[in-house]
Amino acid sequence: MPELPEVEAARRGIAEQLAGRTVTGFELYRPRLVQSLPGLSLDLLPGRRLLEVGRRGKYLWLVFEPLAAVVHLKLTGQLVARGDAIPGFAAGHPVPPYDAPLPHKSTALRLDFQPGIQLYLTDVRHFARLWLLPVDELQSYIDRLALGTDLLSPDFTFEAFRQRLERRRSGRLKPTLLDQSVVAGIGNIYADESLWQARLHPEQTVGELSADDLARLYEGIRETIRLAVPVGGARILHGKAVPPAGEFPFVHGREGQPCPRCGTTIVKFQVNGRGTYLCPRCQPAPAGVAARLAPSAQQPAPIAE
Repeated sequence: MPELPEVEAARRGIAEQLAGRTVTGFELYRPRLVQSLPGLSLDLLPGRRLLEVGRRGKYLWLVFEPLAAVVHLKLTGQLVARGDAIPGFAAGHPVPPYDAPLPHKSTALRLDFQPGIQLYLTDVRHFARLWLLPVDELQSYIDRLALGTDLLSPDFTFEAFRQRLERRRSGRLKPTLLDQSVVAGIGNIYADESLWQARLHPEQTVGELSADDLARLYEGIRETIRLAVPVGGARILHGKAVPPAGEFPFVHGREGQPCPRCGTTIVKFQVNGRGTYLCPRCQPAPAGVAARLAPSAQQPAPIAE
């Protein structure tokens, strides 16, 4: 799923290459993509300039006064811009390949900008959504989403994070991090990476964290996002990490590979139905939860030679 780093890559690409340009047309290949209030449609976009591009968590918005389009890429959405007048960019899910001919059979929408530029929204699972609304309702719409602090916001301080977690002391760490009302932008990949950075087990509860644990978790999240954003996110294809072992992402998608920190074999198991990767030696299960975990997630595997 495209998470904060991937959506931020899309935001930056659109802001740098398309902001200020005028929409000249569109092709809606999958009408179910668009949800709007009565009287609003994509037919109102041609002739309007893209004035602003914003993001909070996994939500992206484009302002074409007096309209705004809010986009969520869901599980497999991607945004690709092409045209002779721009460098072009691609962000989001890596399927279809970023250099594939477009429109693809799973392309949902093409927006045309002057001069001869196309922005494609493609989604192989067809879950992505675009909401059209009046621009003066954009802020109230974002507020109603009840998202937590964005991870790139200066408001994402240790104290703000601690206060959010204090209300969820009985929650397990990974499901809590995936709760977008706690912090906005973490998904399955970056929860695993953050917990590995912090040396914490995903089944540990918030209430079991010491002050040092909490500080490590906060810094682990910050370090994970610091690594992911400049490269446009983690490269995961068909559940496997693409970069060589030892490069980011360090654990997600690397079942059976050695932990880059200690050499122990990385394992995969389920937390709330989500595929979860960890190093059993760096992230040992606390005694209170070890009994209910699968054996492969309890005991460290032999250190790889």
